[in-house]
Amino acid sequence: MMYTVRSVSRLCSTPPMQLSLYLTSRQLSMSPCHLVRQDENFTFDWSKVPNTLEKEREKFSDHLEVFGESRFSKPVEYQHRQYTTSMDPTEWSMVERYMSQSQAKTIPVPKTGHTAPSQFGMPTARPGDFPYFVRRAPSWLFPVYVSQSSGQGGNPCPVKTTIKRVEGDVARLREDLSEFLMQRYEQEFISQANEMFQKVVFRGNFDKDFKEFLRIRGF
Repeated sequence: MMYTVRSVSRLCSTPPMQLSLYLTSRQLSMSPCHLVRQDENFTFDWSKVPNTLEKEREKFSDHLEVFGESRFSKPVEYQHRQYTTSMDPTEWSMVERYMSQSQAKTIPVPKTGHTAPSQFGMPTARPGDFPYFVRRAPSWLFPVYVSQSSGQGGNPCPVKTTIKRVEGDVARLREDLSEFLMQRYEQEFISQANEMFQKVVFRGNFDKDFKEFLRIRGF
């Protein structure tokens, strides 16, 4: 969209400034297909891709006709560094120290049969004990997350509590959580069961409540 301002004589009955508004032809209509670059995804022609050995040789021959021997004009520079080989175990121990840091760290499996001072305990429920099953996170913690995002204009959105890694009847878990909160707070809360992403979302901060619910159920 473009604006143009044209001055008018003071003796004229028209206003001192006349504002005209117009749109360019490119903005009024779509660009024709022949003007769109061929490297776009929706205009890419896979038939031009050399998918056989003969087509690759033909493509390479076209490359030689365009560039010729100039493709070898740039000298290749190699790095020549002086080095020595060492068999000293003391020096090799320094290398092993860095090798151990680059290896993937595995999370140890906690001991079962007792409750830690932090009230941490291993899951006791098994798939099939309930219509749903909630698996622990890779860190052996409850998959309960509290988040708050920003909305339009920078205004904060309501706080949400999400339980992820839900298997089975996700809607039944939402009903049991709603009944659990009703017994505590004597009111209903906005919630949603998302079977596609295997999670249950509640509006509000129920981090401690949901972790206690999962601990009671043995998840």
